[in-house]
Amino acid sequence: MPTTLLVEPDLTGHRFQAVAHVALRAQESGDTVVLLTSSGAVTSDAFKVYLSDVPLEAVEVYDAIHPSTAAMLEGIVARCAEDEVATVVVMDADQSLKRWWRLAPRAFRRLERRPRVIFFLTRYPARVPLFDGTGWKLRISKSLLSLVAIGTRTLDRVSGFAGREDMHKGWLVKRARDPAVCGSHSRDRAALRAELGLPQDRRLVGIFGLISERKNARLVFESMQTGNIDADLLLAGSIEPEVTAWIDSLSPEDRKRVLTFNGFLDNSLLDRLIAAVDVAPIALTNNGPSGIMGKALAAEVPVISAGSRVRARELLATDGGELAELEPASLAAAIRRVFDRPPDAPRRNTVPPATPEEFAAVVLGR
Repeated sequence: MPTTLLVEPDLTGHRFQAVAHVALRAQESGDTVVLLTSSGAVTSDAFKVYLSDVPLEAVEVYDAIHPSTAAMLEGIVARCAEDEVATVVVMDADQSLKRWWRLAPRAFRRLERRPRVIFFLTRYPARVPLFDGTGWKLRISKSLLSLVAIGTRTLDRVSGFAGREDMHKGWLVKRARDPAVCGSHSRDRAALRAELGLPQDRRLVGIFGLISERKNARLVFESMQTGNIDADLLLAGSIEPEVTAWIDSLSPEDRKRVLTFNGFLDNSLLDRLIAAVDVAPIALTNNGPSGIMGKALAAEVPVISAGSRVRARELLATDGGELAELEPASLAAAIRRVFDRPPDAPRRNTVPPATPEEFAAVVLGR
């Protein structure tokens, strides 16, 4: 039976969710699935949440979550020498791409049969405005390195995250729309709040995931205050120390308006919390797709996006919320527009749902 070898040493965040999508698709095609990962991955919260029920063999072969390209190749070649590996998928290949063309040909010479190699790029700008010099520099350099690696016959396919509105297939880097999946829905908001101990009589503004200063919780709360918005702020996820320090510095009156669920959230709890809020602001300058935004769209919870062209295009195509600038007055106005929407207003979505099955099919080319 052929083997699909998935390579993902980084066990932080929700990276293993993408691994699960690809693993299930490969297994449905009749492949045995093996995951090469780093020390401690199998006992991590992320593995338990996303991969404990996925039919795969997980092998901790790397000492660090960001191994060198040489170390990554060593683990891949060793496994290919043992098994009938038909396909290798490097799930976060942006760093490996820089040196793969130089190191992989020598490493693969030791193999009797070369596997089909797929790179998945998590930081490839699929769409770049004409005058965005930084974006074009990234796109051109990654495209050229991909072509060079393909020319050495050590790379066969390249794919990368694309916005959920992006229906283009992509020429060199195939565009895999980030899945929009949530196991709960806002129609059950009252029941979810009762279950989670959240107030029924308050509007809730929710920020989720790894909550560092980049998520701009302070800015969102300031916008709620300056805009006289009668709502509470919910912070749910792993709250970083600098954000905790800000929460602790609030006056007792303001502190009552900030609710927290601190710690790693399993997928079910995260979905329920997202579906329980009235609006999910995503105020950060990361220009790629947002997994939290995908969950909110699937749960039909309005999103407010600031700081990202990719998310802006998604919101326009999906009619999933409001756009704002990264400043208090604009964020406050966007929150108020969401709250002023009629609850039964129809949503004018112009693109089909982005599914895990579609995502995995694009990555694997099947």
